[in-house]
Amino acid sequence: MTSKYDSMKVLKKTRARVGHACHCCGAPIGKGEVYYCEHVADKFLHILHAKKFCAACFAERGDGLLRT
Repeated sequence: MTSKYDSMKVLKKTRARVGHACHCCGAPIGKGEVYYCEHVADKFLHILHAKKFCAACFAERGDGLLRT
């Protein structure tokens, strides 16, 4: 599903406060680990249910993860 805000999405480096799972590979993201989360580059817009990606997937695919 595409959105009119897809061109404004970026991946933001974040440190986990609770456990998550990678949207791409399903690997667990533990508390305190670094992961990358979808973020809209506009201070007035937010994403509900933003996709979260582990550091390994980000290192492999980079910003290409936004197209998954």
